[in-house]
Amino acid sequence: MKYFIFLGSILLMSFCMSSCSLAQTSTADQIQAEVTQSDIELNVHFLSSDELRGRATGTPGLDIAARYISSWFLSNGVKTAPGYNSYFQHVEIPRRDTSLTIPSQNVIGIIEGTDAELKDEYILLSAHFDHVGVRQATAEGDSIYNGARDNATGVAAVMAAGKFFADHPPKRSIILALWTAEEMGLIGSRLFTENPAMPLDQIIFNLNIDNAGYNDITKVTVVGLERTGAEPLLRSASEAFGLEAIASPVPEQNLFNRSDNVHFARQGIPAPTFSMGFTSFDEQIQRYYHQAADESDTLDFEYVTNYVRAYILAAQNIANAEEAPFWNPGDEYESAGNSLYGRN
Repeated sequence: MKYFIFLGSILLMSFCMSSCSLAQTSTADQIQAEVTQSDIELNVHFLSSDELRGRATGTPGLDIAARYISSWFLSNGVKTAPGYNSYFQHVEIPRRDTSLTIPSQNVIGIIEGTDAELKDEYILLSAHFDHVGVRQATAEGDSIYNGARDNATGVAAVMAAGKFFADHPPKRSIILALWTAEEMGLIGSRLFTENPAMPLDQIIFNLNIDNAGYNDITKVTVVGLERTGAEPLLRSASEAFGLEAIASPVPEQNLFNRSDNVHFARQGIPAPTFSMGFTSFDEQIQRYYHQAADESDTLDFEYVTNYVRAYILAAQNIANAEEAPFWNPGDEYESAGNSLYGRN
């Protein structure tokens, strides 16, 4: 009898694993068909065009980018946050050289989940949409630092996620957030945690994007991959599009605490950053990072598209998981998470 019970358990586990695998395969096929390279190219080209003048915070170029993103949300059925009358969260940023404030905005959208209970939990998909603007001209005479990698690709990924999830909402709800003033000290994301669109304890995961560049088109580099229970979900999503998810190859750089995700981590929200594949900060990264050379026509869009698709599938995996992924035991932010979610 014990043998048959054991055998039945194995068969049930195999069935469940097979069902989960088939579900991901089906979703991956849907993402493959609907998340198109043409959409991603369109959005990256526009956001990193010379006309936006490098999207520095407080400039008309960043305001144009904000309106462009909000128009994309509106045309694709993304809703505004509860209590908001637009997609904009007003942000006042102190100017360092005067007593004035610089007006700017985060861009926030919402997609309601389908599960009667889980829809009150939110997955935050985020990326900063500012860059460093116009600087000293290069030897070639180019003074516009376009920021295609950093971070138009990330913004395009969140926009693509908005379009996909508006048509195919997962069980949990989705927050789409594009942060201003990351390049000025992670200001937009910090102000969101101080004035959140919903209680922070309802945000159960932040899958952030921040890119410096890439030097390995076979990989996705997830800063914080090994720190939460979402690791297998992030790995499988990447593998579905022929990519290998790896942890940060430069732990000495402390990248986890240097992007917008850190404000959410400090509150206790699991918050890795899903970056394009890099295996070191080598010459190929430095050639484009905060350089005028970071223009959209230098990108491998076939790779960028698969990276974006992997990001969306990863978000889907987390949004539909039976249990929300949490910090791994012993992580420096585990205690904050226990307090936020009442797990003590």
